[in-house]
Amino acid sequence: MYAINRVYHLDTQLDKLQHRIKGSSYLTSLDCHEHALQTNYPVENIATLERMLSSLSMTSKSQPMLRSEQVLNLIDEYPEDLISVNHMSPDLNIFLTHVIDTSWLVAAKAAAQTLGIILNTLSEDVLVLNEEMIYWDSVSESHWCLGLYMLQTSPVVLWNRLRVTFSTWYNTSSKNKPAVFVSYGWMQFYENACQCILSPRIYPWQRLLSPLSTAKSEVRQKRKSLSIMKDMNASSIGLLIRKCFSREVGDGFLGANGYGSFNENCQINVLESVALMKVLLEDAANGRVTRDQAESNMVIDQEVSSMRMRYCSEPSSEGPKFVIQQLTYILGELLPGHAKASTTTMSNSGRPHYLVRYWLPISFALFSTSTFLELLRNRRHELLRWVADFGSTTIEFWNNWVLDPLRRLIGTIRHDEASEIALMSRNSLEADRASLERMVVDFVLDRCEPSTNDYDMFNTHAITAKVREGDLTPVLKAYEKDLRSPFVGTVRGDLVRALLIQIQKTKVDVEIAIGGIDALLKSQELVFGFIGLTPGILVSYASLRWLYGLFGSRKGLRMGKQQDELRHALRTVHRTLTLSAPTTGGVLTFRDYGLLICNAEALLSKARSILRDTELRSFQEDISDLIEGDSVDRQLRVVERMGWVYSRWI
Repeated sequence: MYAINRVYHLDTQLDKLQHRIKGSSYLTSLDCHEHALQTNYPVENIATLERMLSSLSMTSKSQPMLRSEQVLNLIDEYPEDLISVNHMSPDLNIFLTHVIDTSWLVAAKAAAQTLGIILNTLSEDVLVLNEEMIYWDSVSESHWCLGLYMLQTSPVVLWNRLRVTFSTWYNTSSKNKPAVFVSYGWMQFYENACQCILSPRIYPWQRLLSPLSTAKSEVRQKRKSLSIMKDMNASSIGLLIRKCFSREVGDGFLGANGYGSFNENCQINVLESVALMKVLLEDAANGRVTRDQAESNMVIDQEVSSMRMRYCSEPSSEGPKFVIQQLTYILGELLPGHAKASTTTMSNSGRPHYLVRYWLPISFALFSTSTFLELLRNRRHELLRWVADFGSTTIEFWNNWVLDPLRRLIGTIRHDEASEIALMSRNSLEADRASLERMVVDFVLDRCEPSTNDYDMFNTHAITAKVREGDLTPVLKAYEKDLRSPFVGTVRGDLVRALLIQIQKTKVDVEIAIGGIDALLKSQELVFGFIGLTPGILVSYASLRWLYGLFGSRKGLRMGKQQDELRHALRTVHRTLTLSAPTTGGVLTFRDYGLLICNAEALLSKARSILRDTELRSFQEDISDLIEGDSVDRQLRVVERMGWVYSRWI
């Protein structure tokens, strides 16, 4: 991201300079062709330069940068004889100056594209190296991980030892070949013993008897080599960002003459940038740690001083041609060499190949395949029955706990009488109450004989009304009277009748209570319908969610992991700033600044998977403020602002 922004910014400046040069030279495209025809100048050279300018330009930040192969193919089209002695004429000074300025613009844009390619390459290498260092940290943090690493790499170690032994045996005379295997083992033992004696801090049994110490030492050595390469790449990134094209292309870079030109300041800026890229890649190819600022300035000045006297003293096409040659050398040899060295380092010091890491489970799976297939063949009927039972259970669960409650709920909403909740039948209470009334009336009439029929009718209605109100006073009085002589009351039957009437009264009271509960349930029938439907819906939702996460895009399930990664990336940026050793002016060193840029790129890549639209644009602005900050304090304040602004996603 930052490399694209950097190249786009440089390309925009060069476009502005190109428009100013064209505006001050008063030459249109038609005028250039006319001047070329007048002097027999090859018109195709001008067309080639204009086509290269268009191809090397970036129209927007969303446009991807050119690949190294594309830039190489473009600069290979650069004309060899752009301006020769035959072309030099005092009458065509404006035209030739325009051609030279255009060639310098082509060289500058090609250098800007090359800078972006190198920055991208170094940034990707730093991120990959950081992941490999984290892997080695996880391996060395416990003896269990070290033991697992030893088990994983044991076939490779055994193969290497056998190869060395066989090579020694093959290069030994036939008489001494039987003793090679014995002598090689004693030689290894002797070397280990000598290392223990020369290293007094290491106890002998720790070196000779503990294989974990050897594995731990190997892990530390690999991590150290990765750390050295990471620091070198980070320092190179910091140097390139701060030193390449460090001079802004402004109004002051136009020539003071009437024509306007790509003047000496601009030419020196391009030459310095190309020289720095060349020096850094050569240092990386030679395995040298990147120079500090003072040493790099001295080396660059030495590189540029001779170029300045040769190519910038007078208008000439040799300067752009030299820049194109240097870029061809950088893209064609130095950058592939750096990529090859990085690949070699990763192969030698990176994590083992996945076949080395997983050879044990792969071997177990291969050797147990026949047994597993035999087990499946012998248990196929049981497996088929399990599958059928699982399918039928799923269907029954869906019907009984989802579809049926849903149908009842819809019936409740539509007031369907068949779907209403009921604890007892509708006429049960009325029948039992009428029976109780008749029992009480018969009991009272049998015990108390009335004098007239009107009185009997009135008394009967009064008794019935009292019974409906729950008053059984006549029955209870008779019951209390019969309890004084229970044997006589039992023989006469009144005591038993009173007791049965009370039992019937209890039954009616219970039905009244149940009726109240039934009314309450009917008033909340919709709520209970939803409650009955909820378990089936929850189980179905959880099952479908699990299946979607297992076979779907897993985007929702990865959201928590992405937030954790974003949080850790922001912590890494903050840790880079807090652990840095800034210069006297409060500015980060080249190494720390390069690490900050790489970590900020990783942070932005994590944010792209979570943030959208306005939040992402604001995050990109904060990343720009973080990288372009001129002091550590200001950069720390930017990180703190990002922490509380984006706390929702962190």
